[in-house]
Amino acid sequence: MELTWIKLLVFMACLSFPLMVECRDRHYKFDVVLKNISRLCGTKPIVTINKRFPGPTLYAREGDRVLVKVVNHVKYNLSIH
Repeated sequence: MELTWIKLLVFMACLSFPLMVECRDRHYKFDVVLKNISRLCGTKPIVTINKRFPGPTLYAREGDRVLVKVVNHVKYNLSIH
């Protein structure tokens, strides 16, 4: 009798597991700006995202929705891959 209760509890836990898994909305904001970088006695402007080069890493799991807002502060067009 006690074994059937354990089986029933395990079965109910397996049924409720998908209800506990949630998908999340992940929001990111990218500010694209020029930043002067000095390397080997020379200074040149490079395009950075949030003043970082290389840009930030996006983290997401399967089923998540990723929303990215990109604000271009550079005078020319660009593409993000």
